[in-house]
Amino acid sequence: MSTASPLRKKMRWCRVALVALISLFLPSSDVLSEAKVSTAASRATLISANPVVAATARRRHLRTVNWDNTRGSSFQDIDRRDGINGDFETDTPHANDREERAGNGAVLEKLQSLKAFEKLKSFRPMKSFSRSMTKATKSFREHVTPLLATSAKVDVWRKNKKSVSFVRNALGLDNLEGSALTGATNFRFYDDFVISQIPVWKKNEWTPNQVATELGIYGLQGAALTSNPNFKYYSQFMEQQALLWAKNDLDIDNILVRLELNTVQLKDRPQAENFKFFEEFVAGLMRSWMQKDTPLADVMVKLKLDKLTGNALLSHPNYKYYKNYVKNNLKEWAADLKSYNFATEKLGMKKGLSGNKLKEHPNYVFLEKLGTHANEYREKLWLQRHVTSFDAWNRLGVSRVHPTLRFKSSTFHLYENYVNLVDDTMIQLINKGETKLPNLVNKEASGRELNEKALIWAKKERPEWYVKFSLGLDGLDETALKEATNYKYYQRYLQHTH
Repeated sequence: MSTASPLRKKMRWCRVALVALISLFLPSSDVLSEAKVSTAASRATLISANPVVAATARRRHLRTVNWDNTRGSSFQDIDRRDGINGDFETDTPHANDREERAGNGAVLEKLQSLKAFEKLKSFRPMKSFSRSMTKATKSFREHVTPLLATSAKVDVWRKNKKSVSFVRNALGLDNLEGSALTGATNFRFYDDFVISQIPVWKKNEWTPNQVATELGIYGLQGAALTSNPNFKYYSQFMEQQALLWAKNDLDIDNILVRLELNTVQLKDRPQAENFKFFEEFVAGLMRSWMQKDTPLADVMVKLKLDKLTGNALLSHPNYKYYKNYVKNNLKEWAADLKSYNFATEKLGMKKGLSGNKLKEHPNYVFLEKLGTHANEYREKLWLQRHVTSFDAWNRLGVSRVHPTLRFKSSTFHLYENYVNLVDDTMIQLINKGETKLPNLVNKEASGRELNEKALIWAKKERPEWYVKFSLGLDGLDETALKEATNYKYYQRYLQHTH
């Protein structure tokens, strides 16, 4: 007996599955009379799919047609036909026989097919398949269909501009709070709806009060406000608004009014929930001012500090923002190696100002800070921006210092400090197992710079593996190591180490 291929068997069972699937949705009699599936094709498929079904079907067929044995006709196996009416045909050529059985053909066809289907449905694999399909259909109807319907409703509500309270009520979430609310099946639809409204509120230029009212949290304070599930939507809206206000360079007092902070006492403002949005707004302003290189005098005006002096200036709540802005400028000036005269001009100090007159200037404190911390500011900013030691060598102009004076010069001292800072940082990262290291090695470093750096490594007793790593020599065998271009700087390091 030949064995059918796995693919052929799979195709046969696909046809069986199709018949079973149809039987789940319609009564068996309806399937026979109304479905656009050839009964003969179905029966032939079943017979070919399983030998047990085939034998049983043949025996039932022979018993059924034996009612007219006087005619002596012998029926062969039923073949699958292309017609959609499911008529059975025999191999006899006599037209009279076909005409005599025409009246009983439809009844016989239904009876035979019905019995075949009943036998099929009692077959164990088909029972299991039928139960699985029934469960899957029921599960889809119970779990997926309602979700699709709810999603469609939310889309309609969104298009019809329904309120947040309406949607929450329609989704059956009105009486739920806390985890009971966020854990509800319909909460995700509510969450998606409210988030989709934030850009709408921004476009319509809603005020914070309007948004808070829409979310049902207006008037709440403290824990009652921050623990409310709708507070997160308010917070998202306000964070985006703060950035927009800063981009548009809005008046700082106007924002205090919008956030209702103007009526809050200065000492109590930091505890107000809207205060963090005010600080985000000011931080955005300062970033914008830095990009535009806004003069300090203009910043004083924007922060309402231009008419204040002495303690009135130092105690004003906006003075801390001014200090931060000036400090950020000091770091940039240090990183760019700006001169003392450049700094005094930027700080608004007239030329020739000295002595007590200079010290009385409100920005003199920043000039002192620059003088004290310029090197620290520069090194940290360079490191953050991945400035290599060779870049520092060029920026500081170390090569312009005469070799006989170089090691004792302040210029070389600045370079040496930065090399040590880079090395300390890299060794720490490597020892921690960090794989994504900052690119702090310049492959185009000059021989003069590498000669000086080799002496710095020896002086600090840097490990050999790190020196090889910095020179691009790690992982080389002895032959390749000695042939490498940078091997001579490694030798120079070894000579001054031991």
